[in-house]
Amino acid sequence: MNRVILFGQRFHKDDLMLPTEEYYRRRQRSGGSGRWLLFIVVVLAVVIAAIGAEVHAQELPGDMGNDNDPSLEMVTLDEVKAGDLLFAGTETGRYIPAVHLASRVKMIVRGLVAEVQLQQEFQNTSDNWREAIYALPLPEQAAVAGLEIQLGERRIVGKVHERKQAAKMYKVARAAGRRAALLEQQRPNLFTNKVANIAPGETVQVNIRYLQPVTYDGGSFSLRMPTTLTPRYIAGAPLPLPTLGGEGLALVTEQNGWALPTSQVPDAAAITPLMQPAEELEAIGSHKIAIEVELHSGLPLAQINSPYHTFDVDNKESGLYTIQLREGTARMDRDFFLSWQPHNSTSPRAALFSERVETQDSDGENTDTYLQVMLLPPDDGIRSQRLPREVVYVIDTSGSMAGNAIRQAKEGLILALSRLHASDRFNVIEFNSITRALFPRPVAANAENIRRARQEIEHLNAGGGTEMAPALRLALGQQLPDDTGLVHQVVFITDGAVGNEQALFEVIRQHLNNTRLFTVGIGSAPNSHFMRKAAQFGRGTFVTIGDIAEVRGRMQALFAKLENPMATDLQLSWPSGVTADAYPKRIPDLYRGEAMQLVARIDGDKLQGDIQLRGRMAGKQFVRRLALKSDGAAGSGGLGSLWARSKIEALRDQQLQVGEGSDAGLALRAQILQLALGHQLASPYTSFVAIEETVVRPAKGALSRSAVANMTAKGQVLQRQAYPSTATGIYAQLLAAAGLLGFAALLRRGRRMRGTVMGGLCGLLYWVAPGLRRFRGGIQAGPGHVCP
Repeated sequence: MNRVILFGQRFHKDDLMLPTEEYYRRRQRSGGSGRWLLFIVVVLAVVIAAIGAEVHAQELPGDMGNDNDPSLEMVTLDEVKAGDLLFAGTETGRYIPAVHLASRVKMIVRGLVAEVQLQQEFQNTSDNWREAIYALPLPEQAAVAGLEIQLGERRIVGKVHERKQAAKMYKVARAAGRRAALLEQQRPNLFTNKVANIAPGETVQVNIRYLQPVTYDGGSFSLRMPTTLTPRYIAGAPLPLPTLGGEGLALVTEQNGWALPTSQVPDAAAITPLMQPAEELEAIGSHKIAIEVELHSGLPLAQINSPYHTFDVDNKESGLYTIQLREGTARMDRDFFLSWQPHNSTSPRAALFSERVETQDSDGENTDTYLQVMLLPPDDGIRSQRLPREVVYVIDTSGSMAGNAIRQAKEGLILALSRLHASDRFNVIEFNSITRALFPRPVAANAENIRRARQEIEHLNAGGGTEMAPALRLALGQQLPDDTGLVHQVVFITDGAVGNEQALFEVIRQHLNNTRLFTVGIGSAPNSHFMRKAAQFGRGTFVTIGDIAEVRGRMQALFAKLENPMATDLQLSWPSGVTADAYPKRIPDLYRGEAMQLVARIDGDKLQGDIQLRGRMAGKQFVRRLALKSDGAAGSGGLGSLWARSKIEALRDQQLQVGEGSDAGLALRAQILQLALGHQLASPYTSFVAIEETVVRPAKGALSRSAVANMTAKGQVLQRQAYPSTATGIYAQLLAAAGLLGFAALLRRGRRMRGTVMGGLCGLLYWVAPGLRRFRGGIQAGPGHVCP
């Protein structure tokens, strides 16, 4: 048949233009991207809906009971006043508030040790029995040596037990209706405190005792105490809750954090407390802290300084100073930092403090002596020829840096560029969710390159995640294998708000090579644990900048360390007949103004002879001596705890290298456990638990769990993702999935819309990563290309 019927009309077949193979090939190519986009959108919608359903299904009904009293005032997370003790109710996203009353701190500083008594009060304003849970930030080197809970007229003193055993004891007491408290270490500078069975209308007083070393640097002594924290970014792939097992699932359900566990941060729920704006706290008079410092300096001081707080000083007697906040209290929205400087004529070059402790074992009574030693290397105007440097500056532009932090970081980075010489090389790397280098390799520090770098820095903005590992690898990999004629340094500017610290330390250890890493802590509440340990593993040092007015002074202090000779090859020798177990085991290199500080345990009480510190500075050898005397200055009484804390840190560092789950790692765990139990310290494997014998909650009385919000750090933009997913619930997730499905339906309707969307996505891609073009299905660098 020679005719074809089309739309009811007759045409000869030779008059028709039928589709050719080339037509189908073009159609396939033109429709491929649209179909892939449609497929991705549909899959994403399904995944979001599935996650929402899974999280909703996994909301486990704990043994806390329900809140069925209709007289209780119910509020949402958006309505709650910041600083409230948040009590979870029966409805998803609904909470009952209780007021956080006050915090008080008393510090007693003797020698190089500060003994701190931290007291916090909470009140249960509801009509139900409650369990309170709050995150407690502490100094990164704190030795937590005491816990006491006072509930009304009753006082409960805590004791240290193995971590799992302590948690089990607490759960049993909680279920039985006994008052109980549990203090667990999540990070060296972050603890979780739980208090169970708080009666209606009852006030809870939590007393924490800890000791921390005093730092000496650049002629000044100092100490830092955090009062809040910066929300940590949780890296890694999310872990499905059913795969966690009993212990992992219990960790999630027992905590009130906003993050679920990931492959890199399995304890994410324990380190992500709720955050609330400071203005809301101030409106209800909550989250105020009173601070008093009793400073036994032993010598007259030239100045006492606290850059973030106003204070009054009372010099009661020679060498004794009492320091109090001028307004009586202050917001708990930033670190408290105190420094004091002796007169130049009395500035010490060496110091020795001792403590004797009587112990009892199978052999009878023994005496252990604990020492705290400080020695400064010579600084008699030693100078050396300045060597050309290759400096890679890394700046954190993640969301947690929004606000004052990013301005401080940019100001510090621009100041650092001004210190470069023509013989130096440099590069600038920024990171958030992605990592981007200004130059492929470090370039000469000429006027044009520095001008270009300054221009790029001025346009940096904060946003996205804190994917720090790729930035570390890129920065530490900038050095060429045969490039040994330069001093290689990396300056890392960040707030350290990450939860995967251990993984990042391992990245530093594996990729450091001949480079030295220096960290600059930015913001009102930086993660000082990460700053200090990253610099330690990077064979560098660190500084912190808490205010824009500090940028020049603190960066100048860092430049002095980078540009002047350091003391290297340090070795410490003890007198003959003295058996010492001292920490740190390996004395780190000392930069200008830094002192060697260590703690040691000596068998017996006979101290004689000299300690000798040997090293090299500017190519010359030096020796510093300090006499061991039995009548040395007495310490504050906590040197034994500080020594045990330092040894635990050293053992944990060894675990990082061998793996915590290896045979060697398990052996180290046993040593840490024995040490913490013997000295009654909180550690990664031990916790404080306090239990009252009397049952106080009626058998029919329901118990509800609570979460204490931390105050948003000063100058920081509140990250809304810090709220728990239950604040929006499954309904918001399903709504997002429905929106994506609707978007997919629109894409399905026509080629024009798909082309518009693809063009928009290409434009967004090239805006984020300019200079990228497609080639044969991949991405290739190349300026001047447009999206096909």
